[in-house]
Amino acid sequence: MNVVLAKSVSPNLFGLHPPFQIDGNFGTTAGIVEMLLQSQSGEILLLPALPKDWNDGEVKGLCARGGFVIDMKWENGKLIKASLFSKSGNKAKVRYGDNVLELETKKGEIYPIEI
Repeated sequence: MNVVLAKSVSPNLFGLHPPFQIDGNFGTTAGIVEMLLQSQSGEILLLPALPKDWNDGEVKGLCARGGFVIDMKWENGKLIKASLFSKSGNKAKVRYGDNVLELETKKGEIYPIEI
């Protein structure tokens, strides 16, 4: 995945404007994560706003509300593999496009997401 950076951003995504801008630095990261995963209104949304230039990619360890950790991989802009780790044993509702998967989870278990 190639990311084009503005002249005011370093390769590690820290802003180059002095002094150190913690809100900008963390805000950039939060914005990127929101493009890949959102968890609100009782649902976990996978790849809700994947940029067209990010055709292929993989993320691991994204935290979602409800005590879940998501790993996923996509190719040609489509989800090909994902899993959910339950930290608390809550119910999970996962959405990818028009597909919805509801899971009864147990604490400490990993669930493949097949939607």
